Amino acid sequence: MTARKKQSIPRRGRGRSNMGVFVLAGAVVFAALLIRGRDRAPAAEVTRERVVAEFDTVAIPVPLDPVPAGTKIKSIPVREVQFPKHQLPQGALADLTPYAENVTRVALPANLPIFADNLAASQFSSNPVVERIPPGMRAMTVRVDATSAVEGWARSGSVVDVLLVEDNQTTVVAEKVRILSAERSVEALEAESPAVPSTVTLLVTQEQCLAINTAIPLGRIAFALRGVADGDSWQSDTFSAELLRSRGLGEAKGGVQGFVEVQGGDGAERFALSQGRWVRSETIPEGFLAAREVSR
Repeated sequence: MTARKKQSIPRRGRGRSNMGVFVLAGAVVFAALLIRGRDRAPAAEVTRERVVAEFDTVAIPVPLDPVPAGTKIKSIPVREVQFPKHQLPQGALADLTPYAENVTRVALPANLPIFADNLAASQFSSNPVVERIPPGMRAMTVRVDATSAVEGWARSGSVVDVLLVEDNQTTVVAEKVRILSAERSVEALEAESPAVPSTVTLLVTQEQCLAINTAIPLGRIAFALRGVADGDSWQSDTFSAELLRSRGLGEAKGGVQGFVEVQGGDGAERFALSQGRWVRSETIPEGFLAAREVSR
């Protein structure tokens, strides 16, 4: 009986089968890496359009130049400026038409809104001083010169004491009086060398008004200029010629140690003892007047 030979598979076929397996495995690995790389790739940046909020604005009239007090609104050159509504000051006027006949109570700066509180009725347009007079107070005008007006430094806004200068004494008539205007100007002094006004208008109480007007015919009116923070009153409101002479005698002679008054046919003669000498005195020295009254 003839024996059968075992048929063997050629080696070349096996090699091709293994190669296919390797190629398939590589493709799977490559696909996995590709998917993983896509997952890690950064997301594309999304560009969004920015929207800026736009504020509502309103046109406000403002003066082109500084405006003096007492100026009519209709005569003020203005221009319109756009203001954001949320930044517009309370009370600023957006329309000046209803206020055309009004006048400014105070000086207004340029390029800033106009407020109703700074305006007054047109009846005061010719006299800006009126708006500066508080209820119960009065305004009066007096004539001054270089001496009485303190070389012109006593100007609008200054505070002075009013003095009455007579032949035999000087008296404080009114204290802490404010000057409203000088030479018809209500503006504060700015010049380094002020011009001397011929008249000034004073803000006074009713009693001070009567006192100053009563004093004017009796002598000469002069001002004593006060410092900004000085609110003190005078230690004495009157100074007489007799007091001046007695003080001058005491200072010049080193003090008065005695005094005598001699009655004669032509009247009384007075002598003061100073530095060991008796000298004639026209007045009774200070300190001896009270003793003389007691002796009577």
